[in-house]
Amino acid sequence: MLRMRKISDGNRSRFEIIAQILTELRLPTGKTNIMSHCNMSFIQLGPYLKFMGSNDLIQTDAIVGKVTYQRTETGRKFLELYDKMALLLDPDTSISFLVRQ
Repeated sequence: MLRMRKISDGNRSRFEIIAQILTELRLPTGKTNIMSHCNMSFIQLGPYLKFMGSNDLIQTDAIVGKVTYQRTETGRKFLELYDKMALLLDPDTSISFLVRQ
């Protein structure tokens, strides 16, 4: 089971990383884009994509030899709930990071 860390400890929690990846996956995106925008290595990204795929948060598509990832409806709902939870835990949180498409 995933555990939340304190928001202010400077390290990202697993939930924060998953939310950041899902935010990046508004449109079909490859691993390289995800890694660069989420500040992760290839080795770090693999287990997250596997976990998210097995929990129906993302879907994969293979087009002309290139694999892309896109969030599912379940992934979008996760982001909505994550944003609500973040506001409950820290009401002073800037709303700007919560504006997701």
